[in-house]
Amino acid sequence: MSISPVMTSANTQSAARTSGTATAQATSTATATSNNTLGNSADELLNNFMTLLITQMQNQDPTNPMDNNQLTAQLAQFQTAAGIQNLNSTVEAVGMLVTSMQQMSASDWVGRTVMIEGDPSISTSEDGNKEFGFSLGSDAETVTVTLTDSAGNVYTGELKNVKSGVHKFSLDDLENVQPGAPTADTEFKVAFNAKNAEGASPEIVALKAAKVEAVSFTQSGAVLQLGLNGTATLGMVYMVE
Repeated sequence: MSISPVMTSANTQSAARTSGTATAQATSTATATSNNTLGNSADELLNNFMTLLITQMQNQDPTNPMDNNQLTAQLAQFQTAAGIQNLNSTVEAVGMLVTSMQQMSASDWVGRTVMIEGDPSISTSEDGNKEFGFSLGSDAETVTVTLTDSAGNVYTGELKNVKSGVHKFSLDDLENVQPGAPTADTEFKVAFNAKNAEGASPEIVALKAAKVEAVSFTQSGAVLQLGLNGTATLGMVYMVE
């Protein structure tokens, strides 16, 4: 009669220690390798993760196998790392697309007139510019327009019931001009003051017109070349004509 060998308690404990050591080594290797693969692509991360997971399961302690919670936690960590990398790639691609579209759009502005923040001026000469503009923060019952010439002579006119937003007007739009019609063939600086029905002063930004002569591109975005009016970024433009 043959007798089958029986594994003693000591042998079982020895096997468990050996398996536990292998598991610890596999886990250490997995951690080190994972740290080195953070910069790889999502596909490489997935392949490395599955390889390390299989290795860890093959070398796990049979008396203390990996439970479902531990496996779920590792999968969640991987999905987070891969998701962040994919998100970063997507954001970078979208940013490049937006920059390209802005550059194409800005190139179409050459030869057109833009309204930017600045001190506007008008002229009462026959061929002079008689238009002015401003940006109004909230509705105004009255916008008072003040015209001042080089000699210090002052004229005022009014615009009634102006809604919030960007506006462009001409001298012909003014009401109640005082002390009379501005003198002909004269340059005037223009200033604004707004009042609402409650007597408060809504924010108002004076705008000047400038012609776009060229467009240059920097790492920060497109820059409009405005001749004597300097330069402006796209974010500084209130209106394009």
